[in-house]
Amino acid sequence: MGGALARYAREGVEVHVCIVTDGAAGENGQTTPEGEAPPLARVRQEELECACQVLGVQLHRLDYRDSGMKGTPDNGHPDSLYQANLDDVARELTRIICRIRPQVVITHDATGGYFHPDHIKVHQAVRRAWARLEGNKAGSTWEAEDYGAWRPSRLYGIATPRSALKWFVLFMRLLGRDPARFGQNQDVDLTQVGIPDDQIQVRLDVGPYVPVKEQASACHQSQGGGGVQRWLPGFMRRRFMRYEFFVQLEPPGAGPHSDLFEGLD
Repeated sequence: MGGALARYAREGVEVHVCIVTDGAAGENGQTTPEGEAPPLARVRQEELECACQVLGVQLHRLDYRDSGMKGTPDNGHPDSLYQANLDDVARELTRIICRIRPQVVITHDATGGYFHPDHIKVHQAVRRAWARLEGNKAGSTWEAEDYGAWRPSRLYGIATPRSALKWFVLFMRLLGRDPARFGQNQDVDLTQVGIPDDQIQVRLDVGPYVPVKEQASACHQSQGGGGVQRWLPGFMRRRFMRYEFFVQLEPPGAGPHSDLFEGLD
């Protein structure tokens, strides 16, 4: 959703990004002049700061360790987000939300985009924080805390329409690549990713900001430096990246709209 971040930052919106894990799980293709790979968490932090500077957003971080993909040994690390108490994570996110006072909050959808355990847990923690801000503890055991009176107006989930993924999967197969083994670690099954198109409320035009999105994406060299779009020819990439999609999670029942702030004061 780099296009949305870049667009709103340049339209004068105060845009904040909160990253919950350190990115320590995964492969690191970078080396120092001495030939030793720097710690991946440090590499990812530098890449993250680079991307946020390009996008024009303010960065906040929590200190949980990257849990890796489902079923990997990183899931069991005691400092991982996978092992963290959900209420604790939600409490920290609630504090950040109440300090920033956003009108709109965006998080991962319920699938975590591509079923990454940390993305899924962030989604769950944000939903629990939202319920807390709405005055419903949703089964939590939090002690009474004064978070202030702030209530965001909307909560969105990032969405990938299945119609778009269908063409991308076909293109990969034409190139002789296995869409069920995508990514630097070949642990993402693109055939299982995506949300039915009729469940998506927002198709956000970020066409003018695609170059900014690509520049920010290029900061993430340890993750390939370009996202899934880098496998597409230029004309297809620009078309694929022109729109970003969102599901309105709260309040429920929203109809289609073209701006995350549409109708808000």
